Amino acid sequence: MKKLTIGVVGAGIYGNYHIHTYCCDKNVERVVFCDLNEERRIATADKYQITGYKTVKEMIAQEQLDAISIATPDPYHFEPAKDAMEAGIKYLFIEKPLATSVKECEELIALAEKHGVKLSVDFHKRWDPAYNAIRDEIKKDEDTFIRGYMALDDIIDVPRKWFTWTDKSSPAWFLGVHCYDLIRYITGSEVEKVYAVGNKEVLKKEGYQTYDNIQAILTMKDGSNWTVENNWILPVTFPKSNDGQLVVVTEKKYFKNESYRGVKSFTDKKESIPNYIFMNFTQDSASGFGLEPMQEFVADILSDRPFRTSIYDGLQATRIAQAVHDSCESGKVVYL
Repeated sequence: MKKLTIGVVGAGIYGNYHIHTYCCDKNVERVVFCDLNEERRIATADKYQITGYKTVKEMIAQEQLDAISIATPDPYHFEPAKDAMEAGIKYLFIEKPLATSVKECEELIALAEKHGVKLSVDFHKRWDPAYNAIRDEIKKDEDTFIRGYMALDDIIDVPRKWFTWTDKSSPAWFLGVHCYDLIRYITGSEVEKVYAVGNKEVLKKEGYQTYDNIQAILTMKDGSNWTVENNWILPVTFPKSNDGQLVVVTEKKYFKNESYRGVKSFTDKKESIPNYIFMNFTQDSASGFGLEPMQEFVADILSDRPFRTSIYDGLQATRIAQAVHDSCESGKVVYL
């Protein structure tokens, strides 16, 4: 059976997740990557014993790639995706969000149609077994959605220390798009209108020009209403780097899921709550629902199956996020 050669764009935190996962995949023959940062490029090439390039165009010119996996920061997905499609790459996997503007998403869709490209977006919460169990239970009885609540939050070190592009993102772009996509996935419905509010206090004092917190109410075409709350200012003493919960009320049932997975650990320095089903790495293995989208991407290419998430899903999540920001700024309801 044919094995794939995959190029990863970006060698930051998530880029390393991509590289490690593909290196452990028995259906991947060769992994290469590119990153503009020379120090990171050298360190990553040495860590995985693979070839690193400076740019996407250089990587594509030097390698016979079957697919490209884009793990650059939120605002920088458009250019490498455009370069890859115009160079003839037929399969793309892109970290969420697809792009941080509807215009860029629509341009990518046009390019994909023009060049015959199949594209998947990493909304990994679609692979979470807890959320799939809730979705399946509701679908089984053809139940009616009434309301829902979803929160997804990060500790303040995420915007402070994890990356250098905080001002170009927000809790809605970095966290909210996961929620917006999951709500679409669970309900099978689209967002009809959005009303949102936000706060700019904590990070502003530290010189950042972005939101601390965004709360949005989404009204779906099926008539249900969903409250979505996202912030990235939890104290660093929180037991893990993020937190979240989902509540769903239907005509017949009530569901609640929290990010606490039943395991706690305590040391003389900190309590922690490991998310043991999300990502697990050893030198020769990668497992967990956070990595399954990459593994399924490979399997779907080889089996010629449609991807679980599509370029259209990426567009819709971006459209909702942009509407959330527009509502925050205007103080008005935004219709999609």
